[in-house]
Amino acid sequence: MMLLPRLRLALARRPWLYWLFVAGCAVVVWSLLASGQAKLARQRREWGETRRVWIAVGDIARGAQLRTSAGDFPVAMLPPSAVTDDPAGSIADRSIANGEVIVATDVSGGDGDLPADWVVFAVSRNRTPAVHAGDGVALFAGGQYLCDGAVVALADNSLDIGVPPACADATSVQVAADALVLAARKAFRP
Repeated sequence: MMLLPRLRLALARRPWLYWLFVAGCAVVVWSLLASGQAKLARQRREWGETRRVWIAVGDIARGAQLRTSAGDFPVAMLPPSAVTDDPAGSIADRSIANGEVIVATDVSGGDGDLPADWVVFAVSRNRTPAVHAGDGVALFAGGQYLCDGAVVALADNSLDIGVPPACADATSVQVAADALVLAARKAFRP
């Protein structure tokens, strides 16, 4: 007789052998999982204390508003200037890769800080939405999208809008013609 039919016959006559085999497999799987969990916990303890920091969600171009999410990382892995407060509404001073930890030199605050080469224009408050310093705006003229910008400061009859250098020429023409239309883009929060 072949081995497999003999085994089937033995298991049919003694079902406790089958269940003993199943229990043995379950114990082996459980012990492998438990040792893996213990190893992971030990490695986490070896890295030490963690801190909540902000990381980029998607690639962020220089001058664009930040899209971020929070994550807990070991302090040993973090740069000293990692941002620990929510940078929503801030503008990227440089290109930031997806998943990169946001550091203080990566961002300009939402309080009117802009990248060094951006240009600021004073725009009449007529036909502008209700915005605050640090809000993002989209600039339009003649029904065409020009670029994204940021509100730098507010006055009674005007507001200061910062735009990237590539958009400065077109914006200056539209400001002079009083044909610039703003659309509010509030800060994105994941």
